[in-house]
Amino acid sequence: MKKLLVPTDFSDNAFLAAQYAAELCRKHKYSLHIIHFYTASSSAFADNELTEETEHTGVLKADITIKAWAERLKQQYPTVLISFHNERGLLDEALAKEASRDGYAAIVMGTTGATADKNIFWGSNTALVTTKSPIPVIAIPNRPFAVDVQKVGLLTNFNQEELLTLQEFAHTFKETFDLSLIHVFKESESASSIHDRLDSWSFNVEEFSAVRHIEKLVAPVVKDDKDLDTIPEVVAQLIEENHIDMILVSKSRKTFIERLFTGSVSKAIALDLQKPAFFGKTI
Repeated sequence: MKKLLVPTDFSDNAFLAAQYAAELCRKHKYSLHIIHFYTASSSAFADNELTEETEHTGVLKADITIKAWAERLKQQYPTVLISFHNERGLLDEALAKEASRDGYAAIVMGTTGATADKNIFWGSNTALVTTKSPIPVIAIPNRPFAVDVQKVGLLTNFNQEELLTLQEFAHTFKETFDLSLIHVFKESESASSIHDRLDSWSFNVEEFSAVRHIEKLVAPVVKDDKDLDTIPEVVAQLIEENHIDMILVSKSRKTFIERLFTGSVSKAIALDLQKPAFFGKTI
């Protein structure tokens, strides 16, 4: 039985991602493994939390917390096989190593950590994980989402590795879906040439039995419109207007998607990841 790997910092946001993973496990017969990475300072009990048992047996705070966290999840999903362990180390360094062990299908993680009002998705952990992970990463924004995915958006620049990401997604979610091919071009480019190229490239996608229907979403960057004068803004609008359930991001597009949702880009400061995203594995 393949497993989904869920890293946690024990925040409510991480639990939302774990619930999503558990739903996916229940639907597609995966098991679920929860992992928490700790440092010496993060694993220690505060003085007012110490008991005689924890003080003299070497039990870590994380040991107690992860067990309670897993039990809470098991109560909600009694048919899902759930395991867990703690490990000393830093998430962005150690998670890829754990993911490389045999048996994991994908990582499922949240887009924000314990500080709910601070979007750390592109500032730190999740972004680093997507660039290092040897298996796909499913990033879940900070709210509940259904695991039934009807419409998927693939960011495309006509690269073969995008087909690999699509294949990984179909293998992980094990269901049919409608596919939107998303491409944004510069005003200086020929729209008819772009459409012809996308028509030609889409023949590759038609080979996928999981794809029910293909639509092409092509739009230019509009320099005279302050709301649509960057590629990230155009893509965000296409995703929202076309009711896409999940975004697929291949390795070559990770830098682009980082610019799409990062708060450090002034034009995109109000943008945030609003839909789950599936990141292809790093080869």
